[in-house]
Amino acid sequence: MTNLPIDKFLNLFKKNVNIESSNSDYVELEVEQKDKPLAKIYVKYYSVVKFEDASPILNDIRSGYTLAFIKIKELKEKGGVEELKRTISKLKKSADAAEAQIIGIDEDYLLIVPNFVKVEKGEILRDKDIQQQ
Repeated sequence: MTNLPIDKFLNLFKKNVNIESSNSDYVELEVEQKDKPLAKIYVKYYSVVKFEDASPILNDIRSGYTLAFIKIKELKEKGGVEELKRTISKLKKSADAAEAQIIGIDEDYLLIVPNFVKVEKGEILRDKDIQQQ
């Protein structure tokens, strides 16, 4: 650990920093932000009707910070099984390259999550099960 004087430490920030002085052993820093902070993870919903609709999903998966919820029902109905297999194969290759996990939800949805998100598959709760809890 490096001992760094507080004034040099504050110079590391590029934004305005206000210091509230006190007699305690620590200093509170308030950083003013003009723009909204960026999200750490994005949850995005996609509806895939044809193979070409997968392109924006692939780019978001590669970023490593997108949880993609993908509706594939229309693709299955309109494009057929071969188009569905081709699209899922392309999504799976990108997910594998990004070390993401791809999960089928029901028959109509896919979920692709980054490698730092853990998805546990468990028992499906029905409405009556939820009411009993």
